[in-house]
Amino acid sequence: MARLILNRDGVDLGTHELVPDMVMIGRAPLNHIVIDDPTVSAHHARLLRAADSYWLADLHSTNGTQVNSVSITDAKLKDGDKIRFGSVVGVFCGRTRRA
Repeated sequence: MARLILNRDGVDLGTHELVPDMVMIGRAPLNHIVIDDPTVSAHHARLLRAADSYWLADLHSTNGTQVNSVSITDAKLKDGDKIRFGSVVGVFCGRTRRA
């Protein structure tokens, strides 16, 4: 199963299993992945699973979203990609289910 491992300044913020096909990420409590950090927008980004692929979209966040140090509006993720939400960094582990 794919997962997102988050950290800020070297401090582990947790590992999140990407169970639903659409995962909302942000500071607001209604997100699937809540990141309590002032540099993260209330509704910062969305992860979408399509077949065996994962797509990340920035939701017009204030501080932007980066994948491997490149600012994105949307991007297809691959295993090991480093994602930055404001000052919080995540590593995408894209192991998907096998049929």
